[in-house]
Amino acid sequence: MKRYHLYFRKIYGKAFIILFSSCLPLSLAAQEQKSVLQMADEAYNRQEYATAAALYEKLAHQKSRQIKTAQLMKLAWCYREIGLFDNAGNWYARITAIPDCPPEAWFALGEVLRNQERYAEAKSQYARFTSAKADSMQLKELALRSCDSALVWKQQAAEIMLNPVRELNTENSEVITGVVKDGLLLISNGYRSMQMNGRVEKHPAEDKRTSQPYYKSYIFKQYSTGNSNVLLEELFPQLLGSYRYHIGPVCMSKGEDTLYVTINEQEKMLPNNQKGTVSGIRRLNIYQSVKQQGKWGALVLLAAVNKAGYSSSYPVLAGQGGVMYFVSDRPGGQGRADIWYSEKQVDGSWGAPVNCGPVLNTVADEAFPTINEDGVLYFSSKGHPGMGGYDIFRAIGSRAQWQMPDNMKAPFNTGGDDIGLILKRNGYEGFLSSNREGGTGADDIYAFKDAHFFERLRPVTPPSSQQRNNGSSEGNNDGRHDSGGNNTGKATGTTTAKRKLTPEEEKDKAELEKLQFFYKFNSTELLTESRRILDYVAGIMQRHPDWKLLVISYTDSRGTDTYNKDLSTMRCYSVINYLDDKGIAPGRVYYRNRTLDAIANGCVGGVPCNEAQHQQNRRSELKVIF
Repeated sequence: MKRYHLYFRKIYGKAFIILFSSCLPLSLAAQEQKSVLQMADEAYNRQEYATAAALYEKLAHQKSRQIKTAQLMKLAWCYREIGLFDNAGNWYARITAIPDCPPEAWFALGEVLRNQERYAEAKSQYARFTSAKADSMQLKELALRSCDSALVWKQQAAEIMLNPVRELNTENSEVITGVVKDGLLLISNGYRSMQMNGRVEKHPAEDKRTSQPYYKSYIFKQYSTGNSNVLLEELFPQLLGSYRYHIGPVCMSKGEDTLYVTINEQEKMLPNNQKGTVSGIRRLNIYQSVKQQGKWGALVLLAAVNKAGYSSSYPVLAGQGGVMYFVSDRPGGQGRADIWYSEKQVDGSWGAPVNCGPVLNTVADEAFPTINEDGVLYFSSKGHPGMGGYDIFRAIGSRAQWQMPDNMKAPFNTGGDDIGLILKRNGYEGFLSSNREGGTGADDIYAFKDAHFFERLRPVTPPSSQQRNNGSSEGNNDGRHDSGGNNTGKATGTTTAKRKLTPEEEKDKAELEKLQFFYKFNSTELLTESRRILDYVAGIMQRHPDWKLLVISYTDSRGTDTYNKDLSTMRCYSVINYLDDKGIAPGRVYYRNRTLDAIANGCVGGVPCNEAQHQQNRRSELKVIF
């Protein structure tokens, strides 16, 4: 039986504690005619993992000598499914100490330890696992190699800051799934009780598998992280609000006049508890709606894309919308859940789905496809070498032809589940979701900024010799942190032109490099005069389309060096954002952040200075790069 998708099954500690303290006693009182084991097995088979875990736990404590190993394995599995890895690890460790320990317990314990980034311990557990199944042994070898790779990737993590988007994260789960003109699309089960679109759901329906609310789709209309003026709305409630179960994610065409949405099957209800041991799985299907004369039409099941008896979900459109990638567990794939594609036909319908092939897909699960650039697919996988759980990968190609996927490594990936890497249309502000340690709830949203994100990655088309000669590939390391903590790179150390500048160019270069613009204390906001200066800068850069800029930003001496380094980085991005709005592509702008090593006027080490003197240090400057 295929498992339900990850983003619809998470639960974390607080909700589970409530379940133990209140829901379980009520459930038992109502069903005294059944044994605890009967109720546990029935809940497990319905995939009501939170309830099943509580019942198996009760059984394990009351009848510890009589409980069977198979029941303990179910208990540990339930804890994995609801995200309580410590609990799962404790039970797997107990199982591995008993004489009739099943081989899969060794592997499962290794998986839990890898989720916790305890890679050396995980390897010792994986090594004890054996199986007659070739696929299982393939996964064992993959897991062993992944532990070795993860240790290296943690040590060599790119110095990119991933910050939780606190105004979006709740104790439940949030995942950003796409970008539209008005904002960011996301799915969540944490907003159901909030004031939304003028109403509040006082008692939102819950998924019995997790004892958490069902997911809905939302739009976040404020791109800027850290801004308190957040506008979060339920997406198309008039169109999607009548569906009872999980809704989303939503994908929209480039013109935003057609939407594709993943929806649970509505006609197949979960069976009542008294009907006994039956499966409670619901399938996912992809629906389409078209906007005509300003109104969305009724949702229509995409019969050619979906397959009866199997799930199809998470659609994304490539290029001009002629190819749809999606996730399905249907037969004919490489493993459990694969990425498939369908091509739009001349009449506007969608063609028969085709598997994306064995380079992209594996014997394990692939999920959460996103597209951030032409000819590239981002997705999460448990079947390629990874750090644990779902890792994010980047693959160049299309349809069924792909180069070997690249693991995005740390900090994008961790031992937990890392999913859904999305970049805004400016190409340098990005988001992903993760249940990594230190989060607010289940899947939390994290944001990052990297003006040269794509330059660090394997190019879609190998650069020509001309590109290498004119310096466009020399910037591949620009923007990275050097050992001193300042963002710099190869091109930033090269300001000498490769050709003789004209008198006009010499004048414009000198004008740019004498400019300074300033900030308020502890702020990244550009002053009014600074914006006027940057308008002037944009005009010069538009006259010289082959020029690049290095933005160097500084702070005053107040605050810790670490805090000031982050603050000066964000000041660099204030300049990059402003120039981007004026038509200067972020790829033409590099940055370096400076702190105490660049105080201009001696206002450091307790030297008394007035506010005007401190402001001389809260500045940005420019250098021209050729």
